[in-house]
Amino acid sequence: MKTDKHSKLNYDTNKEEQFNYDIDYDIFTTEEIIKIIHFYNNVLKYKKHKINFATLKSSYLEYRSTINSIALEKQYNKKFFDKTGISIYHLMNNFH
Repeated sequence: MKTDKHSKLNYDTNKEEQFNYDIDYDIFTTEEIIKIIHFYNNVLKYKKHKINFATLKSSYLEYRSTINSIALEKQYNKKFFDKTGISIYHLMNNFH
């Protein structure tokens, strides 16, 4: 049952760290939410050298097409940075 517009999704990354990601369930489908969380998970894996950049880039392209708004993408990237200390913008820009 939803308690507010911006529900929190708790994601367990191999039981090493836990983050609550603020995702607006009113504007995304379940499939889209899974894509967003999948990308966040891949960023964390990439930073720990568990996946290659090609895998990260593929999930990033899905993430961008899911978010589909520059303003919303910036908002979600800031929320991710606040939780993890990882800048998606800087991470992805280093490889363009």
